Amino acid sequence: MTATPHQHPDAELPEAHRPRTGGSFDATAVTFAAMGLFDGLSADQREQALLPWTNPDRTHWNFLPESGRPGVPLGDLDRRQEVLAHRLIAESMSTAAYARVVQVMSNEHVLRELNQSLFGHVAATLRDARGYFLVFFGQPQPDTTWGWRLVGHHLSINITVVDGDLVNATPFLLGAEPARFGPFRILGEEEDAAFVLLDSLTASQQQRTIIHSRPPADFVTRTVATVGEVEYPAYHGVGRRDAMITDEDRKALAYFRAHPRGFRAGDLSPAQRKDFDELLALFVERARPGLVGFEMDRIAAAGGVEDLHFAWAGGTSIEQPHYFRIQGPVTLVEFDNAEDNANHVHSVWRDPSNDFGADLLIQHLLDHDHTGGREDAGD
Repeated sequence: MTATPHQHPDAELPEAHRPRTGGSFDATAVTFAAMGLFDGLSADQREQALLPWTNPDRTHWNFLPESGRPGVPLGDLDRRQEVLAHRLIAESMSTAAYARVVQVMSNEHVLRELNQSLFGHVAATLRDARGYFLVFFGQPQPDTTWGWRLVGHHLSINITVVDGDLVNATPFLLGAEPARFGPFRILGEEEDAAFVLLDSLTASQQQRTIIHSRPPADFVTRTVATVGEVEYPAYHGVGRRDAMITDEDRKALAYFRAHPRGFRAGDLSPAQRKDFDELLALFVERARPGLVGFEMDRIAAAGGVEDLHFAWAGGTSIEQPHYFRIQGPVTLVEFDNAEDNANHVHSVWRDPSNDFGADLLIQHLLDHDHTGGREDAGD
């Protein structure tokens, strides 16, 4: 069934859908931006862009440069449609995060030139600043449950709206290769903040914080749809067998949900705690302001920031391969810069209990006599 377009998002909002609370305001802005883009697509593009809410691909957030993904490639959009797509991206996150997203996509131009000189033209064709796929899961409408995703090389944005409220923006992945190029450092602010915190620790604090001398080749939790009770990193990065780690490395780096490793934030000095809070904010504040408050309330209810743990692996200077994570019951940050002589960054903000809005969707399904979406969408 072909979905029908909606009123343009610039039109006056109906009284029932005007902002009510911080979270609802965020959902309204995102929803109407999504409706504007959806309306701006051709009928064929709408078919291509829309999947049922229940489609299992919704939790597939792999960020490799792949062709043939579900959704509409940004490269297939005309200029007006591309503006509408960027409006949706910008409305779905903070201004700083949107700037990062644009930097990550634009960095593909740099990587293409570097790859062409190393591997030739064919390999370079994989690097495309518009080679990202945008897909809706369920048709965006006010007061309904739906989501959207933008995914491609070094980028995976996953937004979930439940009953008209913006409830989740994780997993939120940003990466960069090269991470440093000339005067530019994508994700340098996050990396610098982590080193400020690490360098502020005493020798005994660092001993508790540094869990292993070698970093993982990528995220310890990989790109699993749901973070398990225990997770181990892969033996090597995709296509990077030169960065193999051993079974002993994997055990030392492992994630244990019930037993976080590293240094507890509540045991930091006031000055160190300020550094920790600033580092955490760089990841949680990728979301829209109203959702940031919601996430911080969730952290508070799950033991507070003081119960989060900061762990480090690898070198202790920025030129050495390194990794850090922040872990709590409802918060997980992973930052890995272990490849290409510490010039290839992957960073992700996750919620182990609520990625893709999982726990709130369970309540939604209990409260409603349907499966949470328009199952005929895109048929």
